[in-house]
Amino acid sequence: MTRTLEPGRNYSGEELKDIVSKEDILLLSSNEDQLFTDSSREYRVVSWYEGYHSHGASYQTKRAYIVEKV
Repeated sequence: MTRTLEPGRNYSGEELKDIVSKEDILLLSSNEDQLFTDSSREYRVVSWYEGYHSHGASYQTKRAYIVEKV
């Protein structure tokens, strides 16, 4: 079962880390490389996109979420 993140909801860094380890999703964050440095910090899901195109030859269906520090 795929767990999706809900736009407008806050998630802790620990929750996001757990979801990313189990699901094939991409997180885009406004705080550079500090996304998982503080497991108690909260992030709000701003929006999401279904699928993205990598520079490879194939289209991947992967959900991409935009998160920001709360």
